[in-house]
Amino acid sequence: MAGAGFLALPRAVADTSWLGVAMMILFCGSVAFSATRLGRCRLILEERWPEYKETIRQPYMEIAFRALGLAGRRAALVSVIINLYGSTTVYIILISQMIASMESVLSTCALVLIVGTCLIPLTWLGTPKDFWQASIMAVVSTVVAVVVIIVQVFIEKPSLPDPWYPNPTIGSFSLGFGAILFAFGGSAVFPTVQNDMKDRSQFWKSALVGFAGVVVQIAISLEIINLVSTYVISINPVVQSVEEIFNIPNKFGIKRVLVRSSMVVVQMLICLAVPDFGLILNLIGGSCITMNTFIFPPLMYMKLMDQKDPRWPERTLPLWERVYLIEIICVGVVGGIAATISAFIAILDPDNFGMNCFVNFSGAEE
Repeated sequence: MAGAGFLALPRAVADTSWLGVAMMILFCGSVAFSATRLGRCRLILEERWPEYKETIRQPYMEIAFRALGLAGRRAALVSVIINLYGSTTVYIILISQMIASMESVLSTCALVLIVGTCLIPLTWLGTPKDFWQASIMAVVSTVVAVVVIIVQVFIEKPSLPDPWYPNPTIGSFSLGFGAILFAFGGSAVFPTVQNDMKDRSQFWKSALVGFAGVVVQIAISLEIINLVSTYVISINPVVQSVEEIFNIPNKFGIKRVLVRSSMVVVQMLICLAVPDFGLILNLIGGSCITMNTFIFPPLMYMKLMDQKDPRWPERTLPLWERVYLIEIICVGVVGGIAATISAFIAILDPDNFGMNCFVNFSGAEE
């Protein structure tokens, strides 16, 4: 879970006030619990259908298929693709903005093109086992960046003005809710990571551990490393799903290069059209991340546990666990709807249409 999500938390807490702190703690525990159940879903599939003991390209969607049928598989596929594709689009914007803040002579819009081009070759790698170093880089850079930021806060505290926190409105609270959801939205990637583990039964341990001036330049640099690493990890399930749809061979070749490069180019165009990462972040957090993190995993786990067959080992779901999973779903549904509506309203605000890079490029030419 060490990724770009924690960058969204300061704004989210400002939008939700002190209740946001309680929400972060609650969501962290709930998503961690939900992630362990998602890991169990994969083990149940291997237990009942031996073909799943091999590496599969779309583990999240296969879990949805066995639990919710073909319609569930299609819904999960669409949700995962939008979730991870949208999230990684946000990463491109964030990397560009951070580089621009480091005394860059280039604008954020120009840097989007450069950053996107540099990221294209990294997407050509196969599965997470081919770039396991990215996970380590993301974790280390995040931890060091957090320490550096905390130290810098204490150093600069005497010279900083007292912060002002406005009372949250329904709209701002909903947007903050979506941003907090975005911060804990890694569940769609978990099955792909578990897919490459030698002992998939140990995934629950990984899930629990995962939730558990010059200085400014250092913090920004570390976070850029974090975002690049997280981008490579998060985009992988999306490109694998698209390649599965178009029957692209599961090996390096010209078709893989063309498909994955084209997907990054489309992301660059989205970044140029909506360069405010907060607008995309809140929309993705309130809609697809809610589905993939708060709704699908508990629902799929309960469905698989309720299925019976004489050939399968007997499994029972304790009442307390079922109640907790239902509560997670309810929180996701209510909060997700409110956050999505608020995000749409913010995106459709006429004041935001003048912020896109195409307008800036046109103005520069004139």
